Amino acid sequence: MRILIAGGSGYLGSNIIRRFSNEHQFINISLTSTAKQAAVNVLVDIVKPLAFLSFDRPIDMIINCVECFPQRYENGEKMKKSYLAMMRNLVEFARNNSISKIIHFSINHINTIENNYQQAKFVAEGLIKNAGINYIIFKPSIIFGQNSPLDYLIDKLIAKMILFRFWSDDAKLAPVHISDVLSNIEHAMYENNCWNESYTLRGPEILRFEEMLVRKMHRRPFVLGAPNAIVRQSLISGSNIPEKMKLLLDWVNSDGLGFSRPLLRPQHFYSYK
Repeated sequence: MRILIAGGSGYLGSNIIRRFSNEHQFINISLTSTAKQAAVNVLVDIVKPLAFLSFDRPIDMIINCVECFPQRYENGEKMKKSYLAMMRNLVEFARNNSISKIIHFSINHINTIENNYQQAKFVAEGLIKNAGINYIIFKPSIIFGQNSPLDYLIDKLIAKMILFRFWSDDAKLAPVHISDVLSNIEHAMYENNCWNESYTLRGPEILRFEEMLVRKMHRRPFVLGAPNAIVRQSLISGSNIPEKMKLLLDWVNSDGLGFSRPLLRPQHFYSYK
C-alpha cells in the first residue's frame, strides 16, 4: 500500500514507519520536520488546504499521528482552531483523491471536555466519523517503550533527589506498550471487519503514576507537595524537553480509563526489565 502519514516524524509516526516500511511505501507530510525512515517527505503546512498536493500514483490510506501541542500557540483557542483546520484538510484531501481509509489517533481521556485540547480531539473524532470514509480511531492510553516521551519523562524525574508532586494520587493510568499499538495497526491494515469503530488501546495493568516511578527506581521516591506551576517550571526550565513530554505533565492527571474495545489483548506489562 501507499500510505500518506501525517506526523511521521514524531514518536508514534516514526515507529509506524520503522515497523511497516518494508511492506508499504510511506509519504510523510509535515511543516518543518522529516521522517528519516520515510520513502518520501513532503514539507507542507497541513493547516492550509491541500488541494495543490498531488502524487504520481494513488494513495491507499491515510494515517494521522499529528499531535496538537499547546506550547506552540499563543492560547488554547488558536491551538484548537489550527488542529481542526488540519483535520478538515486531511478529510477533504481523502475525499478529493478517493482515499477510502483513514486511521486517526486521538486520546483516551476525553470522556469529559475540560479544555481546548480535549475539545479539539473530541471534535476531530466527529469530523472523521462523519466524513463518509472508512475510519478507525485509536485512542491509546499513555504509551511506553522504545524511548517514548513517557520513558524520557520518568528518566528525568528519577535523576532528581527529591520529586515535587505534579500528579494526583487518584489518577489511574493503563500504560500501553508501543509494540501493542503497532500490533493493532497491523491488524487494522489487513482486516476489513474492524473498520468504522473507535478503539481504546490500554495496557493490561492499571497503575498510579507513582507506582510507575517505583517500577523503574526500585524504591519509593521522596515526594514533596508544591504548586503545579512551580513544578512544571522546574522540570522544563533550561531543558531541551520534547513538547510531547510537557503535555504528559498534564496527561498523568487525566488519563480517564473509560470505554475499552481493544482489537487485541495487550501483551506487555509496564516493566523496565
